[in-house]
Amino acid sequence: MARPANCVGGAAVASNALIELHNVGRYYQLGETRVDALKDISLTIRRGEFVAIMGQSGSGKSTLMNILGCLDQPSSGEYFVDGISVAGLAADELSALRLSTFGFVFQRYQLLANIDAVDNVAMPGIYQGQDRAQRSERAEQLLQKLGMGERAHHKPTELSGGQQQRVSIARALINGAEVILADEPTGALDSQSGEQVLALLQELNREGVTVILITHDRGIAEHAERIISFKDGRLIDDTGASEAAAPDASDTPKTIKVFPSISFFESAHIALSSLRVNLFRTLLTLLGIIIGVASVVVMIAIGEGGKAEVLDRIESIGTNLISVRPGGANLRRDRGNIATLVVSDADAIAALPGVAAVAPERNIRATLRYGNKDYSGRIKGSTPEYFTVRDWELSQGVFFSDDDVAGYASVMVVGATIAESLFESHEDPIGRYVLVSKVPYQIIGVLKAKGADPSGEDMDDEVLIPLTTARLKMFGREHLSSITVQAENTEAAARLEDEILELLIDRHSAEDVMVRSTESLVQAVTAAQNTLTLLLGSIAAISLLVGGIGVMNIMLVNVTERRREIGLRIATGAKPGDILRQFNIEALVVCSCGGVLGVLIGFGAALIVQYFSVAIAFTALPAVLAFATSILVGLVFGYIPARKAASLSPIAALAED
Repeated sequence: MARPANCVGGAAVASNALIELHNVGRYYQLGETRVDALKDISLTIRRGEFVAIMGQSGSGKSTLMNILGCLDQPSSGEYFVDGISVAGLAADELSALRLSTFGFVFQRYQLLANIDAVDNVAMPGIYQGQDRAQRSERAEQLLQKLGMGERAHHKPTELSGGQQQRVSIARALINGAEVILADEPTGALDSQSGEQVLALLQELNREGVTVILITHDRGIAEHAERIISFKDGRLIDDTGASEAAAPDASDTPKTIKVFPSISFFESAHIALSSLRVNLFRTLLTLLGIIIGVASVVVMIAIGEGGKAEVLDRIESIGTNLISVRPGGANLRRDRGNIATLVVSDADAIAALPGVAAVAPERNIRATLRYGNKDYSGRIKGSTPEYFTVRDWELSQGVFFSDDDVAGYASVMVVGATIAESLFESHEDPIGRYVLVSKVPYQIIGVLKAKGADPSGEDMDDEVLIPLTTARLKMFGREHLSSITVQAENTEAAARLEDEILELLIDRHSAEDVMVRSTESLVQAVTAAQNTLTLLLGSIAAISLLVGGIGVMNIMLVNVTERRREIGLRIATGAKPGDILRQFNIEALVVCSCGGVLGVLIGFGAALIVQYFSVAIAFTALPAVLAFATSILVGLVFGYIPARKAASLSPIAALAED
């Protein structure tokens, strides 16, 4: 059964000496009081021995077993396992030594209640890197050999005490352990089951396994070939004592192979199994993440929807438009209007490169009358280019033409609001005459409805007439209210904004106009909406943060409740890094599941909100960011509980009920 040892340690001892202690002491400091559990113990155990370590409670035998099994280290002296000095070994090296050399059989069996006998037996194989099929096959073979074949897939609660102890022994053997450390293996059994377990240990010893039995019962100790008695932390008797061999420095130092960390998928499988045990608690933990992620998705969707709605309205005006309006200090006014822009300015602007169309405009509010109905509407005089610049479409009729402008035609095109206000639903406005300041104008077209502009003003409350007609019959002046310029593209609009301003300053010898592009409006609106979206997302992110704190709290409770499991996994070969990874992945699994469900629920909630006429815009980025944040929350808030689990003392953890 001898096998090479791993990690660099001390020199080799005598070839048949498997375990050696030289003047080993172990004490604990309780406040100012020092408690000596072991005092100056020197002991050699050879391969293939069946040794009983006997003593009453408090004699130090359990402390000795913890040191022998590398669950604890001596305060003084030296401890060698197969020639390796245990002192100074790293945590991973100690785990590898436990995994390859020792198998533990505990008084209370220490089986995990949520998995069956096969998985309990196969547990050490996880940390040795065996695949699931390989270790399950080996576990079933061992259970069959120990008379447990028919009970292999039963959980511990479905097994008797003797059967559970057989499962514990099978677990100790699965990695081919050289030494079985049996701590009061019959203490919780009836006499018949106890005899069966002792007979089984004797049979294993005859096959070459070194058995170290810890007991307080002389009758049980007599089943061993050698009895070592302890009292008050001292070795008082050894029926098979032999002189300890000094380490031989001439031998080549031995090394222990540190096994790789268990795979992510293996860790995830363990994590999912553990989460299923406390399903209700897991769902409560998920709830915080779900609410947080769903809130982020919904809030950002609302923010993006509001921005998209406003931008759509601006798009309906045109993002390549430039508005030129009169304005400046100390300007001469005429009838309340700033008199700086004229038609010739529009002609000069039209000559600039990159200009697609120019529409000079003059506005006034006046009363329109048809039959016995009056309506105060906005009258706008312009040119046919206005329809192109404003991207107007007709629901009926035609636009006025250049000939109408040249001929001072008394025609008009009305918006949908005007048509609905002056005419009944069954009446056709086309060809009808409407009085404006007692002058009749024939309606030749009705504009397709556009709704409100970004400022909330009704764009359909508009009457369009030729600019020449408006100047002659309404305004009596050449001055304009504004000039709307359409650039060939958005890039040209950015350039033309400065060029138009320079042109008009040169023409007027003063800066008496204001030039603004809709692109600057888009930028301003986008910035404002982005700020609003960020605010909404930040508020929602707070709930995600609270969910993360909930994950940490639940995982901390989880670690506290599973201390015995953690101690058992460490005793059976798990490295601290394996424990850290397992609990990190548990938090990650919780947050990942919560993230997925949160995204789905968030989209569903957004669709419900959209049903109530709230603008919603779905984009992939917020959902991806929310999910990624939930993963980050799992990693960050799961680390502290995972680190606590990895740093647990296996001795203290295994001592808990």
